[in-house]
Amino acid sequence: MAEISLTGDQMLTALEIVAKEGPISVSEVARAGDMNRTVAHRLLATLAQRGYIRRNADGFVVGPAVIHLAQKADMGLRSIALPIMRALSGKIGETVVLHGINNHEAIVIDQTLGEQNLVRVEHTPGSRHPLYVGASGWALLAWQSEKLIARATKAADATMIAARIQDVRAQGYAISHDELQQGAHGIAAPILLADGTCNFSLAILVPGIRAGMLPSLLPNLQNAALEIAAHLH
Repeated sequence: MAEISLTGDQMLTALEIVAKEGPISVSEVARAGDMNRTVAHRLLATLAQRGYIRRNADGFVVGPAVIHLAQKADMGLRSIALPIMRALSGKIGETVVLHGINNHEAIVIDQTLGEQNLVRVEHTPGSRHPLYVGASGWALLAWQSEKLIARATKAADATMIAARIQDVRAQGYAISHDELQQGAHGIAAPILLADGTCNFSLAILVPGIRAGMLPSLLPNLQNAALEIAAHLH
């Protein structure tokens, strides 16, 4: 078995905690990472000095260096996902959208458009919306930590959020009608990694005149999400 650096492992753990849970305090990082508070403080100070995290009034959040790396990673993700998305769009004739999470919001990474229908739904790459609005957001939100869910949905009704998340988890996918935009309907699947984490979702969007066909598209959608996940391992 290859030897690893304990300090390096702890530093990456601290960075992952900040990325997933931030804004977060030193004490919270120490508890989440099962490490001494002094060690956590030293690790966070090093990460901040290198630009990987920064401190605001509420605690530590990711910094510009992480955002730069994420942009590089998105290029790699696109090279994996886009051929699969194009194949799916070509097969079903509808818009396919890849979403990720950024700052507790859903963000459109890219989309592919079906060419078989004159009326279709289009997204804008780079656009954002709350995680609790639209199928893509729900497919992401349902597999996040309770802390992230609480922070991302603090402006929404907690009872509604809990019930919807329970439904999405039980079904393994999310469906929405007129949530993000009037006349836009979607079905989305999480892109789940082997460890159960979910950083991306894949969705099919259709106009109202074809909303009834969404359930029939689910098997194709889930197969595409599984294929992307397999390449990300």
